[in-house]
Amino acid sequence: MSKISQVPVPPPFAQAFKASGIKIKQFTTPEAFERVLKKFLKRNHVLHLSTCDGVSPRSTPLEYRLHDLTFYILSEGGGKFANLEKNKKVSFSIAEPYDSEADYWNYKGLQAWATARVLNQKKHPRQFQEALKNMNIMKTLKKLGMKQLPPQIVYRIIEIKPDRIKYGNPREGVFRVTWSRT
Repeated sequence: MSKISQVPVPPPFAQAFKASGIKIKQFTTPEAFERVLKKFLKRNHVLHLSTCDGVSPRSTPLEYRLHDLTFYILSEGGGKFANLEKNKKVSFSIAEPYDSEADYWNYKGLQAWATARVLNQKKHPRQFQEALKNMNIMKTLKKLGMKQLPPQIVYRIIEIKPDRIKYGNPREGVFRVTWSRT
């Protein structure tokens, strides 16, 4: 279950949007917004994951795979895992290239706040295999001429279930819409 909230377009923005030929959509259901959001997420493959151990924040660009609205990241290591051991709360952003001089209203991006879970190949074999299936990794490995992940590397999967996502994309009619898991 989910819900959405949409900020009313302030008059100065409404005037600027109208002058630029932009019509902002009014989403009446979470499902309608999720369809638009998923199109954006499927066009992109890199997020910037922010973790914190309570003292030192860390932001890491990572390739993600999406299944429904759950994000999966396959990784062999790094400081993000030390942070995740101490704090499962994360945030991330995804944005497309933006040139404000070419088109000021052509920004496309989101911020998300979430809870992450680390799945270890050895400690969580069933959940790890299920996540690999959700990620469609075998299809990618086949394209590379591989039958399995290299066994000499201990992989982990970061499973991220967003609690809240704030998305903006004026050219496609989305202005300050927040999706929340209920």
